[in-house]
Amino acid sequence: MSRRGMTLLEAIVALVILGLVVLSYLELFAGTVRSSDQAKTWSQAVVYAEDAMEEAKLRGAGPTPVPAEGLGGGFDRRVEVNPYRPGLTRVTVVVSLPQGGRFELERLVSRP
Repeated sequence: MSRRGMTLLEAIVALVILGLVVLSYLELFAGTVRSSDQAKTWSQAVVYAEDAMEEAKLRGAGPTPVPAEGLGGGFDRRVEVNPYRPGLTRVTVVVSLPQGGRFELERLVSRP
C-alpha cells in the first residue's frame, strides 16, 4: 500500500517549525531596528556635542556660564568653559539623551 501526501500531524509539525523560523527572523529584524534607532540617537547626541564644542572654541574668552538648552528631539545640552592652566581652557559639553542617557565631551582648548 503506497501512501501519498502528508497526514494532518505532519502538516501541523511543518507549520510549527515554519512558524518558529519566521518568529526568529522577526525578532532579529526587531532587534536590528532597535539598534538602528539607538545608533541614530547616539549619533545625534555626538553632533550636538561637537557643535557646542566648536562654538565654545570660537567664542573664546574666559569662563562663561552657558545655561542648559533644550534641543530638537528631546535632547538637552549643557556647556561649561573653565580655566585649566595658563593658556588652556577646559570645555565640557554634556548632552542628555531623550531616553535618559548622556554623552559627555571634554577637551582642552588653547587660548592665545
